[in-house]
Amino acid sequence: MRSYKNILNLCVLYGLIHIMLLPFFNGLLEGVVISLLLFGPAFFKLLNVSMQSGKFKGWWLATGVVLSDFVVVLLLIYGLSGLFENVYFEQLYSLGAGIAMIVLGMKYVKSSYRLFLQSYRERTKGGKSLLSGFSLNLINPFTFVLWFNVLGAISLKYSSGNDYRTNLILNLLGILLMLYLMDILKVVTADFIGRKIGHRTFYHLNRYFGGVFIIIGLVFIFSFFKLIFL
Repeated sequence: MRSYKNILNLCVLYGLIHIMLLPFFNGLLEGVVISLLLFGPAFFKLLNVSMQSGKFKGWWLATGVVLSDFVVVLLLIYGLSGLFENVYFEQLYSLGAGIAMIVLGMKYVKSSYRLFLQSYRERTKGGKSLLSGFSLNLINPFTFVLWFNVLGAISLKYSSGNDYRTNLILNLLGILLMLYLMDILKVVTADFIGRKIGHRTFYHLNRYFGGVFIIIGLVFIFSFFKLIFL
């Protein structure tokens, strides 16, 4: 009789764990999909830093990116979602982000090979890489758009359940964890490739990434004018 009770208790425990962890595992799967679709400025910066400065600096930058994602989620949950729906706020944010991206891109594109070698030898501290990843991801308006849509989809999925808040938190944690793990994988891969590349190739890659940042900035400014003439 006691063995049946133990089996029943184990089944109940398994069911509870399964119900509680299902949103978390859903978040892990969703995080993989989101990571594969993300090609914003933070993605290109992550590759650039990891290839040029190694996986340690790349890890710091990836940590800054996931921390900024966490901050964005908190801001949206606690009231910024209404502000971001404001057209004037979107216009100013897109314009500011576009200018920042173009300035950063021009810095890479216009840098001479001598100045590049000087900055390459100096090597930035890990804390600076963390701040760079945090700020670069935070000024990207598409980061807010992405998490606004993710939160909306998750909220709708669990709105009819009894444990809405718990499921929402577990799902978000799963997504954030997987995004971070995928970024670490990108860091390790980029670091491996970077060990096979010479200084001159790094210099041209820097100019390429600068061009990418300029294009992203132009896209943001285009969004600004698009919002004006809507």
